[in-house]
Amino acid sequence: MGHVKIDVEKGSRSYNVKYSLNDAAGVKALLRDRHRISSARFRGDYAACDILVDLHSAINSAGLTDRQTEAIAWVYGADITQAKAAELMGIAQKNVSEAIDRAAEKMAEVYKRWEYGEITVEYTEDNNENESEGDAA
Repeated sequence: MGHVKIDVEKGSRSYNVKYSLNDAAGVKALLRDRHRISSARFRGDYAACDILVDLHSAINSAGLTDRQTEAIAWVYGADITQAKAAELMGIAQKNVSEAIDRAAEKMAEVYKRWEYGEITVEYTEDNNENESEGDAA
């Protein structure tokens, strides 16, 4: 007669993201996704806990200046734009960008000393949540 194609995994999808922590770009990507990794802790992902503890230790061990620490906290902690962070810090957006770049380089050096290399994080995304978020926008 006919057939019906049913996607049994329609409600959620999972994918892996690799972070190369030996360079500043990988560190910035990890910082960018910190909130997503943090939410995985509450689903029982103990590896996410380890990643966040190591990230916190890398930040503390990198010898960041106060301005670098503040820039990281505003942009990646509070999830605001570099322009808004610059306004709050009383400096130019270019200076915030440079502070973040230097901080990421210092943190990458810490990960290199630890011989951390590359990590892979698995994300599970609930498509129903994304559809409802899109409807609200």
